[in-house]
Amino acid sequence: MSLRLRNPLKMLRSKAIAIDIGTSQTVIANPNGEVLLNEPSVVALEQGTSTVIVTGTEAKTYLGKAPDRIRVARPVEAGGVVDFDAARELLRRFLAQVLPDDGVRVKACVAVSHGLTELEKRTILDCCKAAGMSKAELVSAPLAAAVGAGLDITQPKGRLLLGIGAGLAEASVICLADVVHSETIRCGGLAFHDAVARHLNARHQISIGENMAEQATLALAHAAPSETPRTMTLTGKYAATGTPCSLELTQADLEGALDAPLAELEALLRSVMEHAPAELVADIGESGVLLYGGAAQLCGLDRHLAQRLNLKVTIAKEPHLTAVRGAAAALRPDLNFRKILLRK
Repeated sequence: MSLRLRNPLKMLRSKAIAIDIGTSQTVIANPNGEVLLNEPSVVALEQGTSTVIVTGTEAKTYLGKAPDRIRVARPVEAGGVVDFDAARELLRRFLAQVLPDDGVRVKACVAVSHGLTELEKRTILDCCKAAGMSKAELVSAPLAAAVGAGLDITQPKGRLLLGIGAGLAEASVICLADVVHSETIRCGGLAFHDAVARHLNARHQISIGENMAEQATLALAHAAPSETPRTMTLTGKYAATGTPCSLELTQADLEGALDAPLAELEALLRSVMEHAPAELVADIGESGVLLYGGAAQLCGLDRHLAQRLNLKVTIAKEPHLTAVRGAAAALRPDLNFRKILLRK
């Protein structure tokens, strides 16, 4: 057996990355904000062990199909790590995909929900180090998203941001490079998918799996209908008989499917403005709401919220990448964004 000796000179060097590990997707970027990896936060392991079979996109295809000998895990829920071993192995595999195993130290800036407890934040840091990172720092996702969207967060001006991920929605008022008030609810992309599945079961008496519910949400679900007609072929089984079915659906078939989660998002924004200082809410009346996160791309969400709240609502450019690009900016000394890092 031969021992692999690491070059001690390389061990003195380090490589920096930004990470946004969410319920649905994990994104890794370099300090310039260039995306190195964007994969589903799903890992398939041998049952009862930490042996990884597949991760990411391939592991996601196992959902609802894996035999008992395979455990398919989503190790992150609502912004926090719920399966430490699976999260560690997932990050370890993802790091191996984007960085050479040549002994260079890896330091990371990780975007996290502002509402996480200190224990949840510590768990994320421990998980990063267990995955092989030499140093990990945290940045509050609302501040990172504001930076990633190009906002000047140093001004004495209130801004309202709504981040909608797969498992969590977080509304935050920021001012002077800090979060003044923030609230979170368990509502996001997965809630959209679940609402669509329940709507189809009630309306058409068919049952569909998680991946098909996601496809239906992306293709047809809406907060306000698209002007362009959209259709899709949905496959599943009849709930009463269990036999396979295939239906051609349009946007009209999902009318009202998302009423409940949309009402929750509206209530979240109203609550945050209610608890924020009046001066900052006056600023928000001028600047409006900025949406970020993967589920912010729901068809017509900006139009729906603008009408309900009587505010200007803007979707960040590439909203699913906004937070990780802000975290990447915090890695660069020349941009002077290190002040947004969370203090331990």
